[in-house]
Amino acid sequence: MKISRPISLSEYAQRQGIDYQTAWRHLQKGCVKARKGKDGSWILTKQIRTVRKGRPQVWNKQKVIREVYRLCKGRYIRAVDFPSSLYKLCKKYCGSVRAAKWEAKILHGRSWPKDKFLKCVRQFCAHRYREEKNWPASMRRLSKLYCGSVRKAKWEAGVIMDARKEIRLPQEDAKLYWNKRKILKWLSDYCRGNYRKPAYMPGHMRSIIVRHFGTVRSAKHEAGILKDVRNFKRT
Repeated sequence: MKISRPISLSEYAQRQGIDYQTAWRHLQKGCVKARKGKDGSWILTKQIRTVRKGRPQVWNKQKVIREVYRLCKGRYIRAVDFPSSLYKLCKKYCGSVRAAKWEAKILHGRSWPKDKFLKCVRQFCAHRYREEKNWPASMRRLSKLYCGSVRKAKWEAGVIMDARKEIRLPQEDAKLYWNKRKILKWLSDYCRGNYRKPAYMPGHMRSIIVRHFGTVRSAKHEAGILKDVRNFKRT
């Protein structure tokens, strides 16, 4: 493509059918001659050598994170100032520009107390469902540090509502609340009319039963749900 008149870098990218970053690389490599305008933008005046078009670049998550790190290293770049192609790649591979910055360790120098972390969780999960595998590794670590799990972090941030309990008791309060009499009553009501395997029980109740009785089977024996036939004499 011959440059017959001075054009901007974005117009050059549009004529060549490439993105803004590739056009910027052409300028850095010296493929085009340019000067700075009064507003500080680049104006291309002449094409020095023809740029061959090869196969389109194949992007993956690691390349996107590397590109975000190179763009934001040593300075703060807002999401609206990102190149459109890189912005779309961040949305595709990382979920958002902020998540891409987390992955690129751009946002690692700030202290995150629990209230700020929960606010970040609300912003991160506000407009779409985020699975645990799609969370940045740093946010997963903070969720396990402050809340114990990613699901509990969502629950505390108000992203999901747990209909099973309006108020979740902390672990220490649960130890004080449950005693053997209450556990046996709960177990009798839970197993009434049907056989329940330990794997089908709620995880927190299974751990409380094991803490007090040693095994679920021994708790069922004490509750009168199971009867040991070995105690009867054979005839």
